[in-house]
Amino acid sequence: MQISVRVEGLSKVQQKLKVTADKLHSLKPFWETVGMYVQRQTIRERFNKEQTPDGQKWKPLAPATIRKRKKRHKRGNMKILQDTGALRKSVAYEAGNNYVKVGSVLKYARIHQFGGTIHFRKKKGSVTIPARPFLGVTDKEKQHITSMFRQYLKRHILG
Repeated sequence: MQISVRVEGLSKVQQKLKVTADKLHSLKPFWETVGMYVQRQTIRERFNKEQTPDGQKWKPLAPATIRKRKKRHKRGNMKILQDTGALRKSVAYEAGNNYVKVGSVLKYARIHQFGGTIHFRKKKGSVTIPARPFLGVTDKEKQHITSMFRQYLKRHILG
């Protein structure tokens, strides 16, 4: 006994699989979407609400900082980490085939994220900056990113 199987249209299936594999080989479009999402959430949830990724309120401004701001500005911008808005505006992302990085290129971003002490060279003394984390991803945001990935796969595998 002999069984023969003849498949018609196999080349179309193979071509579709190749297109799908090519799309999944570079996940850069997906990571760009994740970068935009995390950037938006950082601005909306961290800077607007003045809180860490885990929902803790940032440490308040020091009295000396408040006095300096009142002298410098007519009304005095008392928003934490937003004296000029440069840090907030600097939050950006970089996406590649299998990664996304979200952060700031500003020199002082690191000390605001992690806290620390700045020692002055010209003037004697130092100032301690409390950590006010603005970068990070919450558990809820991680779940949303997972959902985004599922949707991305459905679109590219199922068409």
